[in-house]
Amino acid sequence: MTLFPDYSDSPSRSAILLSIKPKFADLIVEGSKRVELRRSIPAQRVGTIAIYSSSPVQSIVALVDVKETIEATPTKLWTIAKENGGGLTRAELVAYFESKSLGFAFMLENVRVFEKPVNPNKILKPFSPPQSFKYLTTKELQKLEKLLEPRSER
Repeated sequence: MTLFPDYSDSPSRSAILLSIKPKFADLIVEGSKRVELRRSIPAQRVGTIAIYSSSPVQSIVALVDVKETIEATPTKLWTIAKENGGGLTRAELVAYFESKSLGFAFMLENVRVFEKPVNPNKILKPFSPPQSFKYLTTKELQKLEKLLEPRSER
């Protein structure tokens, strides 16, 4: 079930900073991972995600748009992940969604990679890595967009 279909032009869309393990952040940057799976999602519709590659990288590496957000069973999410480069095995997915009957998939598009990874302390003060996600203010997103010098768009 699609929760928020094609709302990219919606004025109510928000931006978040999402903590992602470097292995998965790299796959998004490369363009092979086009879905980000989550056990829970923000209450507000997400239009843009700033990808924070967690330790040891500890930098913002890209901005990506959310085409749609899908709520589904882990079985359906596995199908979505297989078809869209989820970057994990079925066993990893099952373990991640253990005790959850439903999960979420952010369908990703328009990856914009920073030429040099961004130190989050330059944008977010004070900065502490989010456990899951952090809403970005319009001003914070604008600061990131000004620093954006994409190598390429995928």
